[in-house]
Amino acid sequence: MFTTILAFIIISLSIQVFPVAIGIDRSKGFIQSAWFGSILILGQILFFVLGYLLGDRFMHLMSGFKGIVIFIGFFLIGIRMNMEAFKVKKGERTYIIDDTKTVALASVAQGINTFLAAMLFTFLPVERQWLLIVLVIAALIVTITGLFLKPGRQSFAVSSFLFFMSGMVMVVSAVYLGFFK
Repeated sequence: MFTTILAFIIISLSIQVFPVAIGIDRSKGFIQSAWFGSILILGQILFFVLGYLLGDRFMHLMSGFKGIVIFIGFFLIGIRMNMEAFKVKKGERTYIIDDTKTVALASVAQGINTFLAAMLFTFLPVERQWLLIVLVIAALIVTITGLFLKPGRQSFAVSSFLFFMSGMVMVVSAVYLGFFK
């Protein structure tokens, strides 16, 4: 059960790149689309590793409040994702990406929740490498799926739904990990 919840959290974090991947301009060719998708995935990986390293360094200071910190952290990430889901549906959080600087900035914006969640993972008894492998695989699948969708009303609705469900996974996980684990 614990491993399944962690896998769902990681998959939920990887869903963040979906609206950005939809907005990648595929008309410029396969190489550029693959480059932009790689930047999105690398952003998730980089922010996960940085968050985990920072959490490993400083989160021991809050070990007495471990359950509350885990609950508040994952709960706030989930609420933030749910609020952003409505912006995605309207098309406000989907970007038209046609240069490296834009995709890099979008990757940084999408990596913030991953950074915060990685800091919280330092409280949990799980291997960092396992989490990173699941994140890479999930982000790769989500990015490739997003690259094949055209920006439009239906793809925004799918993206918004996935974003909202990911937020709900985070909220439910916050309750479970904060109070029952």
